[in-house]
Amino acid sequence: MLKPVNLFRVSRIRDERLFNIMEKHEAGDHDNHRIRIHEIDSLRILTDALAERGISVKDTDGFYFGFVIPFIGKEFDLLKVTGRYCLNIELKSQDVSEEQILAQLLKNRHYLTLLGRELMLFTVVTDTLKCYRLSDDDELEVSDIGEIARAVRKCRAAFHGRIDKLFRASEYLISPEEDPDRFMQGQYFLTPAQDYVKTELLKSIAKMPYCAFFHIVGMPCTGKTLLIYDLAKYLSGSGRTLIISAEEPSEGLLAISESIKNLDFISVSRLFMYEQLRCYDFIFVDEAFRLDPVSFYTIVKAAEIFEQACVFSTDPAVKLTDTEKERDIAGRIRSLGIAGEYTLSERLRMNMEIHTFIKKLRHLSCKTEKTYEFEHISVNYANDAAEARDMISYYREKGYVFINPHRSGDDAFADLDESFGSRHIVGREYGSVVMLMDDSFSYDDEGYLRGIPEPDPESPYPNIFYSDITRIREHLALVILDDPGLFENILSIID
Repeated sequence: MLKPVNLFRVSRIRDERLFNIMEKHEAGDHDNHRIRIHEIDSLRILTDALAERGISVKDTDGFYFGFVIPFIGKEFDLLKVTGRYCLNIELKSQDVSEEQILAQLLKNRHYLTLLGRELMLFTVVTDTLKCYRLSDDDELEVSDIGEIARAVRKCRAAFHGRIDKLFRASEYLISPEEDPDRFMQGQYFLTPAQDYVKTELLKSIAKMPYCAFFHIVGMPCTGKTLLIYDLAKYLSGSGRTLIISAEEPSEGLLAISESIKNLDFISVSRLFMYEQLRCYDFIFVDEAFRLDPVSFYTIVKAAEIFEQACVFSTDPAVKLTDTEKERDIAGRIRSLGIAGEYTLSERLRMNMEIHTFIKKLRHLSCKTEKTYEFEHISVNYANDAAEARDMISYYREKGYVFINPHRSGDDAFADLDESFGSRHIVGREYGSVVMLMDDSFSYDDEGYLRGIPEPDPESPYPNIFYSDITRIREHLALVILDDPGLFENILSIID
């Protein structure tokens, strides 16, 4: 929903098809989401009850119906924001447990607190008009329509800016490695898809008192790493748990290990023999596609001998080198007779504006469902390496991270202090990123972006460029080095 609506006006329409036509027109919403008849009925029952308590048509101006936080996917039934207040009303067409109501309102508080407004959070069960509110102490209390009517009156002056601008994706999308304190304190929520995988996997593990292998599959930005770490944190309460990763544990991961009993981290480069894994009950392997066959079978052997539950995570879209493609670790995992494979498909961590830009960057003629102004994208031109360095330094001073997939000993940009090689950033995310493109890239006759392969077949560049660019949460700056044709083609995307 792009614009607020008047709840009374839209709720007068009882036909589902006509309601959706009017609601989409009023809200300027052209998504395919369809509001169902039970949602329409619930809205009408609520507005009728409010009208009986003196709420006028004008009082119901400025509400967002089914607002979804951009790039996150978190939805609110009814939301109204003023300079001082934020009013949220969740609608239930029939009775649900108070535990479910409390859990939802607590999640809503988590997402809405960052608006810096005084929060008023309610749930209404419309078939009985039973009402609940979330107290300042995070307790569920019984309320009534009268209290909700008073809250509506407090919110007469609606927010007139773009409500989506109030929500910053970086405030919600935590990375355990980058936000260890928030991770340890549980200041995050899993999506329904992640929750489902977690529930099913834990049920399967509980039924298997012997060796069992599991596989979590997901494209970039689907939340595999957070899910893996959340599962490991949970299971560390039942037994010793290990997370194996391709890189050495960062300071953030070491802080997590020191804080959470029975949870350890190790890089695959330090795994020499299966006996090292003897003491663990649960083993997680993040970005398992980067394992070499010897390390892979070392982990498998340990799980079989010591009767461990072993969970592998892979990304079917990312293979850094030809060798990794030939290894086909995902295929080897499936050949084990796995006890369960779970797929995460929703790109919850991808800023859809940036995601759309990337799709068009890869294929200039790519058709997309939505059009964007690409406010979070900047494209720059440098005539030589010196100008490119100046521009990269400019963005770094503004808080951007320089990710340099072309990093090598003779690379003119390899000495920049905050550069990150591609292998270093796998599994990590960054709010704002500046990246370099040069004549290693070009567009073919069909508008597809192509890279010139390097002589070294083990070099991940430029194939890794796509993996790098999907790690961006909010802002992307491209510096095009001495290639007018490439620059013109990329500018056509934002024209």
